[in-house]
Amino acid sequence: MNASLIDVFRSTQTGSILLAAVACALADILLKKATLQGNLGEALRSPWLLMAIGLYVLQAYFFIIAFIAGSKLSIMGTLLTALYALIVLAVGVLFYQESLTPSQMLGILLAIGGVLLINWS
Repeated sequence: MNASLIDVFRSTQTGSILLAAVACALADILLKKATLQGNLGEALRSPWLLMAIGLYVLQAYFFIIAFIAGSKLSIMGTLLTALYALIVLAVGVLFYQESLTPSQMLGILLAIGGVLLINWS
């Protein structure tokens, strides 16, 4: 692979991880929407399920880009998990009227702090 293509991948490393987290979170949200039909047969025929599968494929694409760019698996996995959790939590609270306890909010802050510390080194 030529040097300019590698530079492009390196410059998009963080963006790829963020996009992978967004794609995964949106896919999981669409799965929840598909299952609101009430039974497995309806969920499997739901267009939401097909969109979720497409987003999972897109997530894999963004993973590949991040790995080509030189992402470390340990850092990428931690960052992806934290970003995913924040997105899913926000959607759950804002759109599905789910609530968070004070201890869960503290856990969120600790997770963010942990990701910052891991990426700081």
